[in-house]
Amino acid sequence: MNKIIFRNCDENSQSWIVLEKLFQTVWPNFLFADTYKLEVNLPPVLVAIKDNQVIGGLAYSRFKEPHGDSEVIWFNAVFISPEWRGQGIASELIKRGVEQVSEVFQSNLYVYTNVAPLYESLGWSVINIESDNNHIVMGVPLKPQLSV
Repeated sequence: MNKIIFRNCDENSQSWIVLEKLFQTVWPNFLFADTYKLEVNLPPVLVAIKDNQVIGGLAYSRFKEPHGDSEVIWFNAVFISPEWRGQGIASELIKRGVEQVSEVFQSNLYVYTNVAPLYESLGWSVINIESDNNHIVMGVPLKPQLSV
């Protein structure tokens, strides 16, 4: 049995197209083109691959910081195909996603989620801000990245 591979991908990758379609199974209007524009300067999309098949991924967007005026990076979409859930894949994507965002540009990373317990288990905290039912805004402080 092959292990799960986590890698960055961009608009030139076949994984980009497959992941976008996977995201659209939950968020029908999701398009990478809406958020991944050159001037927006987002970290790369992350994909999880098992047996050469995209089984999940993570994408970013920019949105206004809770209780602030700056536009900062948020997790826009985190999704694992249902048959692969419960194996720690989303947790690994989230950890890797946090590592890709530099504290040089912002002090916290945010997500608007309906799976708060997953994020809480990874050290994220609830942000007190008005949200829809079933969703909550959460944040995690960013750590300095080590230079190579």
